Amino acid sequence: MTVRTERPRVIKSAQDRRRDIMEAAVAVFAGKGVAGATVADITHAAGVAKGTFYLYFDSKEHVVAALRERFVAELTGHAAPFIEAIGRVDWWDLARAVAQDMVDWTLAHRDICAVILQTYAPETHDIVQEADLSLIRLLATGIRAGIEAGAFHVDDPDLAAAFLYNGTIFTVLQQILHGGPIDRDRLVRTAIELHRKILSPPSPDGAADLRPS
Repeated sequence: MTVRTERPRVIKSAQDRRRDIMEAAVAVFAGKGVAGATVADITHAAGVAKGTFYLYFDSKEHVVAALRERFVAELTGHAAPFIEAIGRVDWWDLARAVAQDMVDWTLAHRDICAVILQTYAPETHDIVQEADLSLIRLLATGIRAGIEAGAFHVDDPDLAAAFLYNGTIFTVLQQILHGGPIDRDRLVRTAIELHRKILSPPSPDGAADLRPS
C-alpha cells in the first residue's frame, strides 16, 4: 500500500512575497524593457496571481519606484562608513573615496540601474524625487562638516551636493543604459575631478584649486 504525502505548503511573509515580485520584475524588465513588460509578465515570473500583485503594487511603474527606493536605501546604508569617517581621516582622501565609491557602487548594480532609468511616471514622481533627495542630503551633511573644518569652500552645500550626485551617478547610469564598453577608471578619474572642482576654493587667477590627488 502506497501512502501519498503532500508537500508542506510554504507560506511566505508579506515582505518575502513583495521582494519576490520585485525580483521577478527586474528579470522581466531586463528582458522586455519597462515599456514592453506587463503586470501579467511579472506575476507569471513571480509565480503569483494578479490579485496578489495588486496587494503590494498599484502598477508596474510603482514597482520601478519601489526598486529605486530600495536601491537608494541600500546605497545610503552602504554610505554609513563614509559618514562615520568624517573628522577621522583627511578630508580630501574622504572626498576621493566617496567619488570612487559612487562610481563603483553604481556599476556593481548596473542591472537594476538600467531598469530604474527606463521610466519616470507622473504617479511615482514624488517617490522617486524623495529617494534622490535622501542621498543629496547625505552628501550635503558631509560637505557642511568639511566646510566647518575649513577643508571645503562651498557657498551652497545643498546645491553642491546636488551637482555631485547628479553629475556622478547619472553620468554612470547613462553609460550603463547606452551599452557598450564602460571605462571604469575614466569614470572614477572624472568623478574625483568633479568633486575637487566643486569643493575646492578658487585660486587667485579664478580657476579651481584642484589640489594633488
